[in-house]
Amino acid sequence: MTDDLRSQLKKLDPMPREVPTEPVTSESSRHRLEAIMSTPTIEQPQAPERPSRTPWYAAVAAVAVIAVAIGGTIIATNSSDDVVAGPPLELTAGPGNAMASCLPVSAEFLVDMQVAFEGTVTAIEGEVVTLTVERWFTEGDATTVVVTAPDGFEALIGGIDFQEGQQYLVTATDGVVNYCGYSGPSTPELTAIFESAFPGR
Repeated sequence: MTDDLRSQLKKLDPMPREVPTEPVTSESSRHRLEAIMSTPTIEQPQAPERPSRTPWYAAVAAVAVIAVAIGGTIIATNSSDDVVAGPPLELTAGPGNAMASCLPVSAEFLVDMQVAFEGTVTAIEGEVVTLTVERWFTEGDATTVVVTAPDGFEALIGGIDFQEGQQYLVTATDGVVNYCGYSGPSTPELTAIFESAFPGR
């Protein structure tokens, strides 16, 4: 170190010359030196804080939940209003008995029918008649009913002469169409009996 540099350093020292200096070999100087040497000079990097969820995230989540709820409601509504079509209901127009006698049609007997619906004949192909269901009086989810019968079944006692495009009221028990007036063209009189047996339908 040059004299000039030593002179400049003395000018920068704020302590007056008369203040005594403590030798580096003293006990207190050693403690200070150890404290200085053990103090890290480079700051340890801190783990970045995880940003908290901002209000717009919460808003987006809320909108998503509402959208799912609305979508579920729409699906449920469409399912109930449009009646998701089940498989066609298959019925048989079984053989009749020319000697059988029929009881008068009444709501009292009609209410016990397993199947009762109103539908329109949309196709007749040989022995197969297809009806589109317009109203169920009993529980049912099929939109189409297929009735299969042997040739000439319309001539059987109480039989039905199905005509394409015509509307019919049909009942069935154990998969067999009922005759004797419990199935037939949709007339105001027969409709009134059906509505009396199945109120609210």
